[in-house]
Amino acid sequence: MTAQIPKRRTKTGRELAKQFGVSRATVVKMMAEPREEFLARARERRAAVINLKLRGLTCAEIADQTGYSRGAVCRLLFDARRNGEWAAAVEHHRGGHAQ
Repeated sequence: MTAQIPKRRTKTGRELAKQFGVSRATVVKMMAEPREEFLARARERRAAVINLKLRGLTCAEIADQTGYSRGAVCRLLFDARRNGEWAAAVEHHRGGHAQ
């Protein structure tokens, strides 16, 4: 079972379980974001940060512009480098300017 209402939550699973008198596992099953949606949203965040970095912005400037913390921006860039998204974006960026 996946999230019935695909909306970002402000309470933890433990808090909701206590509020409704059910187990945390029950809350997670009912409210969890589907994995593919989470991964797609994560890819979009990394792509946005990569794009800004390729435009020459610093991590602090990217954080200011996106509303993410500086640490989150650095982590997104680290993850992008680790999984090959950075290299692909750099190659695409260079190819686009050469034409």
